[in-house]
Amino acid sequence: MKGQLTLVAVLVGASLFAGCGSNKKTTQSPGAGQSSATIAENYQGVWVSSAYADALVVKENSVDYYKYTSDYCVLQTSFENLNTSELTRSVELTTDETALTWIAGYGTKDFGAPSRNLDKQTELPASCTDQILTPESSLTNSEMFELYTQIMDEYYLDFSRNNVDWPTLSYELSNTVTENDETLYEAIFTSFEALADTHNKWNTATGETILSFTKQTHLYDLVEEYATANGLSYPLDGSEFSDNTLNDINNYIDQEFAKEQNIITSYATTDIGIDQSEQIYWFAINNIGYLHINGMTGYSTVNEDQDDLAQTSSALSNLNEAIDEALSDLSETSGLIIDVRYNGGGNDYISLAIASRFTEAEFLAYKKYARDGAGVTETIESTISPSGFVQYTGKPVVLLISEDTASAAETFSLSMTQLDHVTLVGEATQGIFSDVLEWALPGGHSLGMSNEYYVTPNDEWLEGVGVPADVVVPFFALQDRENQKDSGILAALDILQ
Repeated sequence: MKGQLTLVAVLVGASLFAGCGSNKKTTQSPGAGQSSATIAENYQGVWVSSAYADALVVKENSVDYYKYTSDYCVLQTSFENLNTSELTRSVELTTDETALTWIAGYGTKDFGAPSRNLDKQTELPASCTDQILTPESSLTNSEMFELYTQIMDEYYLDFSRNNVDWPTLSYELSNTVTENDETLYEAIFTSFEALADTHNKWNTATGETILSFTKQTHLYDLVEEYATANGLSYPLDGSEFSDNTLNDINNYIDQEFAKEQNIITSYATTDIGIDQSEQIYWFAINNIGYLHINGMTGYSTVNEDQDDLAQTSSALSNLNEAIDEALSDLSETSGLIIDVRYNGGGNDYISLAIASRFTEAEFLAYKKYARDGAGVTETIESTISPSGFVQYTGKPVVLLISEDTASAAETFSLSMTQLDHVTLVGEATQGIFSDVLEWALPGGHSLGMSNEYYVTPNDEWLEGVGVPADVVVPFFALQDRENQKDSGILAALDILQ
């Protein structure tokens, strides 16, 4: 169920920082073991993905991984004593041996979301031939901001969506950056506000996260409620902050979330099942099933130091076990409510694995491509086939969505809306579909950003707009909480019964 969130994690409009991590899968570096065996010769060389800023140098028994722009090259990580079997847990040679397909973060070799290729090149990008930066390098704040603005200029998804003149904005903000770190963070935050993209995040060396939301989330609704009820401004002014105020708002948020969970489970007419991650729970409401999915990540139970393939394999195994149990318990129901209103995202391969339970035939879920300089990459189609696990088909399904439904949860919503027997109820989703393109930067900072277009089978781009609801219902408005009812569930029951 939804975890507790500190106030620092929600008051982005009042302060610059938020203590939360990326909700979407990230581009992860190849895993490595400890072996003196060498890497096969056909894997050796320089491999580059210009749309994703990737440059991978594979040597006889080591790998160097870089991110680059026109003027900068930052070493992300290096691995020594690597052999072919270890390398191929993260990347795999294409049949014609002209490219490496990136596996890490996209699923397993048998099941996964559309990934990307790194093409074989004769040499590294020009910026990677001299003066390589590392996360340990030291830059002035002005130099750091120049690096940041060039990364965004060359790789960010689309400035036109919010009518942002990036060269002018970045130039104006560069003049505000001084030796004071706060000026750097303020400039980055101001640029994020203009872009209004929740996937854009700056993690400081001290562990704080700077971001600005695409849409106001339910969490902010609760902060606004508290502010209004207590005569405070919204967004909160800095002069209104005190330890007591922060604690009171935090307590109000916890109290309201607890109310919501109690209201949801009050509709249960059977025992409530819950998986080991405590992110999935289910019950019946008379003859209608209810399946709550709180995240598209966090299902792996292997040790954190295991490589990405071990993590994704464990996550898929545990997820499939949980969904099998839930759908088996709900097999006799005549319709199903799936609730992803609280789901902030995670991994697309999790979303696709869940969506595969609700179709009897293969279908096109969505298409995607990435910005590549002044153009875009080749379009990749994402299709979903019936899974070999427990299915729930031939019955109507209602999917509950909200503005909190984000990232990989939107990939799930976008996929499900292609099915004729699925009705979406609630609010349009957050509108952040791209995978997060991550950079490890000098000074211990890191940057996450959007660089991909996700479009419907009919080529409709919903970035910033979100997947729309077929039936619009507010997400736990104050009146609903006061009246101990969930208008989303009630609307779903009207459709299904």
